[in-house]
Amino acid sequence: MSLKTTLLALLFLTGIVSLGWSQQQTIRGTVVDEQTMEPLPGATLIIPQLNVGTYTKDDGSFSLTFEPGNRTTISLVVTYTGYSRITVPVDAESFSGVREIKLIPEALSTDDVVITATKGFEQQQSDVTSSIAVVKPQSIDLQATPDMSRVINQIPGVDNQDGQINIRGSSGFAYGVGSRVMVSLDGLPLLTGDAGIAAIDMLPVDNIAQVEVLKGASSVLYGSSALGGVVNVITADAPEEPVTSIRLRGTIYGDPKNKALIYNPGDRNWAGSAHIYHSRRIGDFGLSGQINYIQDQGYRQDTEREQFRALILAKYTPKSVPGLTIGLNGTVRIDSSGQSLYWSSYFPDTLMGSDGQDSIVGGALVPDRTAGAFRRQLTTFFALDPTVKYLTSKGDLFWYRGRFLYNQAENTTAQGSRNYIAYNDFLYQKTLAKNINLVAGGTYTFSQANADSLYGGIHQGNSFGAYAQADAKFGRLNASLGFRYETVKIDTIPRESRPIFRAGLNYKIGRGTNIRASFGQAFRVPTVAERFTSTTGGGLLIEPNPNIKSEFGYSLELGARQGYKIDNSRINFIGYLDAALFQMDYDNMVEFGIDGLNLATFQGEFSTRNVANAQITGIELTTLNHFDINKWSFNLSGGVTWLDPVNQDAVPDSLQMDLSFWDPANITIVDLIRLQEQINNPEIQDAPTVLKYRPKWLIRGNVSVGYGPASLSANYRYRSFIESIDQFLFVIVQDLNTFRVDHPNGEHVLDLIANYDLNDHHTISLVVDNAFNEEFMIIPGLLAPQRRFTLQYHVRF
Repeated sequence: MSLKTTLLALLFLTGIVSLGWSQQQTIRGTVVDEQTMEPLPGATLIIPQLNVGTYTKDDGSFSLTFEPGNRTTISLVVTYTGYSRITVPVDAESFSGVREIKLIPEALSTDDVVITATKGFEQQQSDVTSSIAVVKPQSIDLQATPDMSRVINQIPGVDNQDGQINIRGSSGFAYGVGSRVMVSLDGLPLLTGDAGIAAIDMLPVDNIAQVEVLKGASSVLYGSSALGGVVNVITADAPEEPVTSIRLRGTIYGDPKNKALIYNPGDRNWAGSAHIYHSRRIGDFGLSGQINYIQDQGYRQDTEREQFRALILAKYTPKSVPGLTIGLNGTVRIDSSGQSLYWSSYFPDTLMGSDGQDSIVGGALVPDRTAGAFRRQLTTFFALDPTVKYLTSKGDLFWYRGRFLYNQAENTTAQGSRNYIAYNDFLYQKTLAKNINLVAGGTYTFSQANADSLYGGIHQGNSFGAYAQADAKFGRLNASLGFRYETVKIDTIPRESRPIFRAGLNYKIGRGTNIRASFGQAFRVPTVAERFTSTTGGGLLIEPNPNIKSEFGYSLELGARQGYKIDNSRINFIGYLDAALFQMDYDNMVEFGIDGLNLATFQGEFSTRNVANAQITGIELTTLNHFDINKWSFNLSGGVTWLDPVNQDAVPDSLQMDLSFWDPANITIVDLIRLQEQINNPEIQDAPTVLKYRPKWLIRGNVSVGYGPASLSANYRYRSFIESIDQFLFVIVQDLNTFRVDHPNGEHVLDLIANYDLNDHHTISLVVDNAFNEEFMIIPGLLAPQRRFTLQYHVRF
């Protein structure tokens, strides 16, 4: 063959290869766990040079089609929650056959993969334009807790006031109604249809992939109630190999710090629980089930609790229809308990018994028995969650998620209620050119509340929201832009509509260094309970106010994050430090307030109203650190949050209501006249400069030390003194001012947890809650639990 002929042949072959390479190419394969070889559904695969990507299906398979142009090599970046990110080089000769990509589990990561900030696709935590905290399942297991309350309350910037979650001072205490934080399970709200309270006890503990807390206004994607942010608990998928977990717990309550408060001398209150969890795959089905039984005598008189919880997660991924997933989850919770509004008095009362011994009939651990202030209640929750998810071969995601949440309460005070809420979310997600991820969708919600004695009959509401958010990556810059339009109708009240926006930027300055800025708007529609409640209880006469306006606000944030790492033969050290400066403004903030006081019965007239335009500014520092030195491991995490919660509509000090002088047990004529003057003067208002029920300092910290199979952990929580509370409480809650004067420094709470792995399947834990037996109030008139000792046995097989 001549040289000319050879050259022509080579040119022809090169042209054929080049033509084939410049046309569409397809990479196929699976993504699996390197250790167990289990498929990893929902893993993200991106070719950064071409701005295309896709996700793995539920069997771990993927198919990614692209046009390489003149490139002879590309890079395939693969990420998955809880695993180290890897980059796979691909060249023109390696497209044949099935590619198997193995990901390595990451025992601890300071740059986790999150989904809550976008609702439809994964991001690296450091790339998110707002502050977001992540709690991994290993940390939850270390807490040895029967519910999620302890886990949530340990997150920096988060405060839990008697079941009402508060992020960065976004809300105070609202008497069990109107959450300003969206609490969700797998992205679906867990707020009741009448009072809008978070059903925290319905959150699972034993099958969690991770918990994500998005801080700041988040209504663009999550609608009403996300003023302060979102707490999203994400459940884990069923594994290929069956997993069973059994946890048995027993708790003994110690004596209160003030021994005079012991109301049952000689007895020792206790609590116990059993938790059974099983998860497995059967062919195309993934099934998980969890059953919990809790019995708790409580630490206050007559507040014992008995609770049953069950959760079933079912997922069907037919191999005959690649990309399709059909799911149906069901949850039930039945709770019987004694409940009280506030204590009988802080100081104990004693009577001489027939046996010659003093018996305590009062004190802060004995509930007030005023009509309506104490009750027995049976509460039933039921949730049914259908879902249909379809991922096309081109990477387009269509996702329907629904939740029907039913709640019924029956109690001894004739204030029972029945309500339900049906939530529907339709989402479309697509990766566009230039690495733009688009999420768009709509939500429709219908709710009904029925309580003749409490709400005056049946009330119905519906809302529709349309939303879209685009997140783009331009080199080192991540940008986010979102929009939502929401319209709400309740009974015959005129329909309310509102557009809201959000935007954010995150720039990577260098390796491990990111700065971010974000702006987001949010709103909250007052609940049925806030509008229509009409009842009497514990010295309160609550009147309806159906015409209160919706709250509206926005949040601003500037933040910086610095990651660091040392990895050598002796020391493995990884961590980050995050700093955020934030501001939140709210218009028409809804609070319960006093309208008047019946001086004959000392019954306060109480209703909701739009009381304040509020501004909350603050600084938050958070950190996470992990050390490995030989057989030792150390973890240090936590944060400090400083708040300046200002009521911009506050009255001057000279017109500020002050009832702290009042002592219901020792009423004098002078006090009665002073009280009457303040109540009858319309210029005097309960509108302090500092927003009610907001601490100025929140500190959260966790330290864990491990050696071989043993570990010791300490949780620390500090909440500074609550400067502003409702003034009418001084009139109806005995000794309230005395307690506040005697406890001016806030509360320091320390929990100690010791874990020991007997082997790979068995673990014993010892927990000492409130180890120093700190005495403090959760809310005014409600003392927090004293020291408790818990022993847990956990077996996994």
